[in-house]
Amino acid sequence: MRFRDRAEAGQKLAGVLTPYRSGDVCVLGLTRGGLRVAYEVARALEKPLDLWVARRLHVPGSRLTLGAVTEGGGLFLDPQAARAAKLPGETLQRFVHDEVDDVERQARQLRGGLTPRIRGCTVLLVDDGMVTGATVAAALLALKQQGARQSVVAVGVTTPRALELVRGRADAVHALTLDPALREVSEAYNTFPALTQDELRRWLTRARETSPARTGGVTTDVAGGWWF
Repeated sequence: MRFRDRAEAGQKLAGVLTPYRSGDVCVLGLTRGGLRVAYEVARALEKPLDLWVARRLHVPGSRLTLGAVTEGGGLFLDPQAARAAKLPGETLQRFVHDEVDDVERQARQLRGGLTPRIRGCTVLLVDDGMVTGATVAAALLALKQQGARQSVVAVGVTTPRALELVRGRADAVHALTLDPALREVSEAYNTFPALTQDELRRWLTRARETSPARTGGVTTDVAGGWWF
């Protein structure tokens, strides 16, 4: 399945996620592109929307992906990549610590001081796609530490590798497309613009203004997507 843009992916995901229209549910969009997908999900399900800031970690001076960090203490390191990087332990710790600090600062700036209510909620963690699954894996750790009752992942497209990493960490994973050849998430979209900080703030503000809260293996094919 190929998507016109992130909005279409979100609208299609919303059809898969209709069982979550009831109950104490919060929709979180992984920054950056996941927020645009999540906006459509939250609007269709009539649930509050917020963002969750995540960042892939690259070896300094290299394109090698070490893993990812997120706000709330989320961290995933790929053991093979960490060995290949050959970074001294203290250097790696300092690098990760600096990235975490920057992610937390960015989250505060984007939200304007407000924070989502995670504890005791079912969280729908939404992204435009997963290639390695590192950012989603890190975010799931953070959500667990924040006291989420359930963490449900919803993405437009995923590789089998990312699915294998994530589904053992989530209570459920919903994906519209499984693509073994996927190298970049953008390959599944006709239009895939980068979102600026200002655009992220605008989508979050728009969702808050209209939010009702403020006034192991494929088992079935659901509404064009897959339940894992």
